[in-house]
Amino acid sequence: MRLAEEYDAAQERGEVAKRGWESGVDKDNITTSADLGIRRDEIHEARKFRDAEASHLGRAFC
Repeated sequence: MRLAEEYDAAQERGEVAKRGWESGVDKDNITTSADLGIRRDEIHEARKFRDAEASHLGRAFC
């Protein structure tokens, strides 16, 4: 979950590329998940865990 939070925050700050970043961006001056050694599927899985936790917040798990 922490990976998702940090990566999304870095995207909002413009520190790492967002989806579709190729158009109109200086490719030599942008950091990607590959540059950080993180696979996109790892970020996707972290977001799924984060979102599932957020949707269950306040509910008892069975």
